[in-house]
Formats: sequence, C-alpha cells, structure tokens
Amino acid sequence: MKRIALVGFGLLAGSIASALKQAKRPTVIRAVSSPATLARARELELADEFFEYAQVEEWSRDCDLILLCGPILHILKTIDALSHVKWAKDAAQSNGVAGKDCVAGSNGANSIDAKLNGAVCLVSDIGSTKVEICKAGSKLPVPFKFVGSHPMAGSEKRTCEYNDPAIFENAYWFVCPPEGTAESVYAPLLELVKFLGASAVVFPPEHHDRTMAWVSHMPQMLSSTLAASIPDRLLEHNYQHYAGRAFRDMTRIAASGWAMWHDIAVTNRDETVRALTEVRDGVNATIEAMQKLDVVKDGRPAGGSFDTTRGSVAGGKCADRSDSLEEIFKAGNEGRASLFAPGRNAAAAFFEITVPLKDKPGALLSVLQPLAEEGLNIRDIELMKVRENVAGTLLIAFKTEDEAARAVKLLRYLGYEVKER
Repeated sequence: MKRIALVGFGLLAGSIASALKQAKRPTVIRAVSSPATLARARELELADEFFEYAQVEEWSRDCDLILLCGPILHILKTIDALSHVKWAKDAAQSNGVAGKDCVAGSNGANSIDAKLNGAVCLVSDIGSTKVEICKAGSKLPVPFKFVGSHPMAGSEKRTCEYNDPAIFENAYWFVCPPEGTAESVYAPLLELVKFLGASAVVFPPEHHDRTMAWVSHMPQMLSSTLAASIPDRLLEHNYQHYAGRAFRDMTRIAASGWAMWHDIAVTNRDETVRALTEVRDGVNATIEAMQKLDVVKDGRPAGGSFDTTRGSVAGGKCADRSDSLEEIFKAGNEGRASLFAPGRNAAAAFFEITVPLKDKPGALLSVLQPLAEEGLNIRDIELMKVRENVAGTLLIAFKTEDEAARAVKLLRYLGYEVKER
C-alpha cells in the first residue's frame, strides 16, 4: 500500500499510523483532521502529509485506502463530501465512464476498472454501525469503492497522543463488503487488518448491526438505564455506596459519553430496540417466576418443607415452586459459558492465568515485578473479587502460550498458587 489517508486523526487513526511508522513500512501516511489535531500529529511525527477536512479535493487524491476514523455522523458527512469531489468526476468522464456507471456500486462497476486503468481508491470506515454507512458508501462515484469495516478496539482515551500500536491485536475487525464484491477489491484493507494483528470477520452489514445491537448497543442502554434507575430511597441516604462488585460491573459502561452513543442510537435504532424488547421479555419472565415462589414466612418456608431440591414433591417439582426461576438461572449459566466455548472465538485469544493475592501493601508488585524482570509482557490485567481483608485474585493475560507457561512456572517457584484459564 503506497498511501493511506486517515480521516479523523484520533486514537485509532493515531494507533494505525504509529504501527506503520514503528514497522518502517514504506506507506505514506496522510493525516486529515482539525488544525489543532494536525499540529499534535505533526509534533508526534505520526504522519507524512497533513490536510484539514475541507481540503477534500487534495487529500482524497492518489490514495490506495481512505479510512474514515471519526464519529458515525462525521463519517456520513465525509462520504457526502467525497461524492462531490470534482477530480473524481473529471477522471471518470475523461475515461469514458458516465451516467449511472459512475456509481461505484452499480452493475457496470466491473468494467470500470479497465476504463480507469486500475486507478481505483478503496474507501472504508471504522464506525460502530454499518447498514446506513454502507448504504451511503455504495453511492460514491468511481474511482472510489466503499467497503465498510469496524474494529472491535478502543479506549476511554480519544486523542492521537494516546496512540497504541498494539491496540488492535487479537481484536475482531468486521469487514462488510457489498454483496458479490470480489475479495481483491478490499485486499488493501485485509492487508492492514492482518498487519495490525486483528482478525478479519467478513460480515453482511445487516448481520453486523443485528449482532452489535445484542452484544454492545443493548448492554449500553441497559447499563445506563440501570444506573439511572437507582431509587430515591437509596440515594437520599447514600446507600448506593454499599453497591458490590456485581452492581458496579453492570453499571461501569453507564459512564460512557453521550455523543458517540447518540450516533449509534440514530443509526441502529431498530435492531437495538428489538434486542431491548427481547431482554424485556426475559425480565418479565423472571418477574413472573419470582412471583410464583412460595416465600419464607415467620422463619419457615410457605410450602412447609425445608427441602427445596427438585423432585422434593410429586411431579418432580420443587416444594417452593422455584422451578421456573431455576431454569432461568441454568439458561443464564449456559449463555455465559457459550461466550467462552472452544471454537466460538475466531480471534486469537490471550492466554490467561490467575494468581491469588494477599491483602497487604506490595502484594501486587510482588507478582508483577518478577514477571517484568523475566521480560514477560503483560497484555491485559484485572484485579477481581477485591474486598477488605479478603484476598483478591489477579488475572493476567499474555499474547502467547509460551509466555503464559513461563509466568506460571516462575510464580509457582515463588510460592504462588497459579491457575491457568
């Protein structure tokens, strides 16, 4: 790839540029952004060429790949700007491409490449929804060809100075070409995905948005709703401060900013509402199962028996009528397990180990320092089940199985009870 234009030079664009620079790739990196961001990118030496958004006639020329890296509505605005560039229309007309054939997604697109002598430019994006973006992209004129994409990577940081060349490693990167598009058309994008260490998943745009509605967009709406629903009877006494890890985990993403989620909501409303409705049905079923229970009164089960196991009464039922709720919990166990079932994860998984920690000063350092001295690079870390005077559990992830095995051997030698996940 000779030249790539990264439009919207934030965290992810900066990370792509940084990875290309570190690898000393011969690719010319073109940064397109606001004046302040371009100045920062220049200071960090993340790009070779610098353009403001309005200079679309200039920055859209002579690129192998234009990657739109801004928010969703900005991506749509940029696609609209690309559809009106004068040089593209002039190039198409001078090569005998006119009328409806000028649209990259038209039926005449296969013959256009020959007329343009292969001078086509692939346009893609990193937006979190795909259907509306791909619809807009399909209307771009030749020599542009649009293939939507979405890397499942990011951070709470948004600007290019926080760039991380490894941010895409082991991440899914959805690629959503128009139906019938040859892989050779989006080969530059697949090459970039592979170079960055991500795993390409070729998906129709509709499947992408339906999936993201369930695994990303609906959970955000639920988390925000849960945090927003803390009742006054708790708030007026500050009782919410006693929330345990479960509630804190479930509301963590409720701290997300509105701007990004506004764009997601208005471009994937129907699928997200569908997912929320399905969860609402599940919540209603749980409420119904709870209402069926024979509850404890005056220290004794309402059903009269302390034996609540299945089959404790005729017909294989539970004495306290908890059968329905038990089935919901078992279904939940199975759903959770399915996330980690062998063969379910297409992307290369990290290799994880867990280490129990004592609740004392320096406990964390005593584990991490020997790993650093051994030259073992930690790719992810999480401190789990932390309570006062109770040992926490440290989860550590490594990129390779060999690194994880070396870590296990070292920490066991030091007396830790290490488990492999």
